[in-house]
Amino acid sequence: MKNVLCVTVLVSLVLAGSSSAGFYSSKKQSVPDLTVVKQYVNAYLEIEKIRAGKTPDWTGLKAQYKITLPVVKSIDAKYGTNYGKEIPGAINKCAAGDKAKVNWQVIAKGIQNVTVLAIRQELDLMAAEPNNIKASAERITAYIEGIRPTFARRDKGFFEGKKTLEAAADAAVEQLAKSDKNSLLTASRQLDDVIARTYALSMLYEMQEIERLRDSDLNTCDVKRAEGAMFYRVVQERIEKRSPKTNETLLNMLNGSYGTVNSEEAEKLLAAGLTFKLR
Repeated sequence: MKNVLCVTVLVSLVLAGSSSAGFYSSKKQSVPDLTVVKQYVNAYLEIEKIRAGKTPDWTGLKAQYKITLPVVKSIDAKYGTNYGKEIPGAINKCAAGDKAKVNWQVIAKGIQNVTVLAIRQELDLMAAEPNNIKASAERITAYIEGIRPTFARRDKGFFEGKKTLEAAADAAVEQLAKSDKNSLLTASRQLDDVIARTYALSMLYEMQEIERLRDSDLNTCDVKRAEGAMFYRVVQERIEKRSPKTNETLLNMLNGSYGTVNSEEAEKLLAAGLTFKLR
């Protein structure tokens, strides 16, 4: 019971950090340039490589995290998130051996959440300043490389390895690059939808894993719960705006005992909240 309560508290904190900002803003914005974006993406991919080692080099990982700070700080400033404190806090806990596998989810998926919000920031800029469409599309193309592995993993798990989500994301970005101010909204929605679909499926995958392991491996379930909570951040605002009750039900499922997790029901709720089928 103590273990479940600790993880529930962590999940609550994880979800408390989710963005409550709107999709578009007319306020003039300043965003990291393409060079900074590419450095950010490369640093994140390097962080993943370091973490995958048998004995992670936490000093090296912290150095790579510093490279991501311009983008992280930009997102915190625009959306009122707290990744600039959450992520290094989780890095320190991992380095100290404090629930390392659970806290790693805050690092890895936290940076993914930053990446998704950075894409939305660029979509904001396109809408507010149509002359920046081409430059924003180039930066979005770079950001997509940071989350491409997530598209690929969900394609493998839900679409038999066929490039369904990944191809849809690439097509949406290509369409964005060709857009003018009249076609921008449609292209932006296409990209937002494929990202939302991917992260809803990611949350669903973690719930399926909990169902599979809840009678045999509670420690791994703790990790899966934290991971699912981080994935839910990406779609939570959209679902909550459409149906606060749906959001509440999903949160209760995430925060409740592992016996309450029902992936079939979660898939229906996610699809209803997003207004499209996940698969």
